[in-house]
Amino acid sequence: MKLQLNEPKPSTSLSNLAGKSGLFILIVLIGFLLRGIEFPEQFIFITDTLPEGSINYQLQNRLLLILFLVIVFFLTGKKYEYLFSMAPLKKKGTFFWIMGSLSFVILVLHEPLSFYLLPLGLLEYFQMFIIVCIIVPIEEEFLYRGLLLLVPYRKVRYPMLILSSLLFAFIHSDPFGALLVGLALGILAIRYRNLWVPILAHSLWNVFSMFF
Repeated sequence: MKLQLNEPKPSTSLSNLAGKSGLFILIVLIGFLLRGIEFPEQFIFITDTLPEGSINYQLQNRLLLILFLVIVFFLTGKKYEYLFSMAPLKKKGTFFWIMGSLSFVILVLHEPLSFYLLPLGLLEYFQMFIIVCIIVPIEEEFLYRGLLLLVPYRKVRYPMLILSSLLFAFIHSDPFGALLVGLALGILAIRYRNLWVPILAHSLWNVFSMFF
């Protein structure tokens, strides 16, 4: 007598999908809440000391969002462990893809380039470098290319590429340029199924944007 395995009922599959989708949406909403909420001054414990009038980097919000997403990825166990593999960075081809993607964005933007320095001291430049080239890329890539792009089902990956890039563009002062950068970073994330590649590309782009 052969054993017959019970096939999953369609209603069960739909309920599982609805549950996972609901949890995903909740995590995304919490992420954007942490990113955008304005804390009362007495509850701001982490901030930059850059001169007034420079960009408000909302340092505490960014660090809280990074911590939240690290906890979320940690709680998933090994399911998304591949996103944090360093293997792609050991391949020479990865850097050709990164430089090619960023060069394409520069060509499409077709804006005149001129070198300039901000009126900042050495310590202020160092602080800005830490924020702009390390904290910001990690926070934004974890959210836009990690949570919004690589976590959802593969079948919706390319629609999520467009959506994540549009949301990424919305938070920047130059929406069109940010949209192109978001698409380039998203393509890198999909190409390597990895977060360190777009994080590195994002860092390089921010360094470039600081001086040109």
